[in-house]
Order: sequence, then C-alpha cells, then structure tokens
Amino acid sequence: MPVAPAVLAWAVAGLGMGLLYPSLSVLTLELSDPAEQGRNSSALQLGDSLAAATVLALTGAVLAVGSSPGPASYAATLAVAAGCGLLGLVLAGRVEAT
Repeated sequence: MPVAPAVLAWAVAGLGMGLLYPSLSVLTLELSDPAEQGRNSSALQLGDSLAAATVLALTGAVLAVGSSPGPASYAATLAVAAGCGLLGLVLAGRVEAT
C-alpha cells in the first residue's frame, strides 16, 4: 500500500478516536444519576482498558504463532482486530436510546 493513503487512514482513525473518547465520557456522566456517576465512569474506564488489553493479547498471539513476521501474519492480525471491531458493532446495537 502506498504511504500517503495509509497515513491519511491513520489520521482519520485518530481523529475519530479523539472525538469519541471525551464525548463518551461526558455522555456517560450526563446520563448517569449522580449516585451512579462514579460507578459508571469506572466501568467505562475498565471496559476501555480490558478491550485494549484483549485486542493486544489476541493480535500478539497471532503474530507469535508464525515462524517469522510477514504479510500473512500481519493480515491475520488485522483480521483478528477487525473481528473484534465487528463484535463491538454487533454489541453496540443492543444499546437502547432513552
């Protein structure tokens, strides 16, 4: 893949993450009862940390299985990460708007 589209794609991904994380925290606090704000905030932080650790562990395991890193192992790593993302999209559909 040429470098320019890859850099642009990472920039768009970073922009999306930069817009999502603060908005999600503010929305969580806004929709929580005052007595539940601490619990919900910590649950959000714990979920974020667990998701990052899980994806890192899974993709690291995929890379470690191969004898040497190459295009196939990186494609498998990307497939695992994409699968985790798709699972997140499926689970996000369960959220009901109030």
